[in-house]
Amino acid sequence: MTNVKKVYAELVELLETNKDKKVSSILQEVYTLAESKQSSKNFVVNDKNVVTQVFCYYHKTWETISDVDYGTKKHSASGYNSMCKIGVNQWSKQQRNAKKEEADLLNKLSSGQVSPDKIQEIREEIEKNRKVIIPLSN
Repeated sequence: MTNVKKVYAELVELLETNKDKKVSSILQEVYTLAESKQSSKNFVVNDKNVVTQVFCYYHKTWETISDVDYGTKKHSASGYNSMCKIGVNQWSKQQRNAKKEEADLLNKLSSGQVSPDKIQEIREEIEKNRKVIIPLSN
């Protein structure tokens, strides 16, 4: 037997044990093995199959589409970005600031403004600030 990728092992095993059967007799089992295993969604749809809420990756909370602006994302299941526009802006700003502060740290070290024993403490503070979640203001 050839080396089979782990994700296909069950499917190959099913086919091996049913070599003499017609495809139509085991097709439903193949579909069951091959279906997506996604257990949770980051969006909610109403009875008309319209997205009403999205779980914002930045704010870590469910947000109603009619109350909070979301950018569209063509190839996502919901059709929306995983962060609201405010969250995207805040996240981008925090990443940019953290990168700048890390670069400034080297300059401060070389100029003697910061002692080497304080570097880890300052880096931890930069990381802490990078991860702060700024709540939505209504």
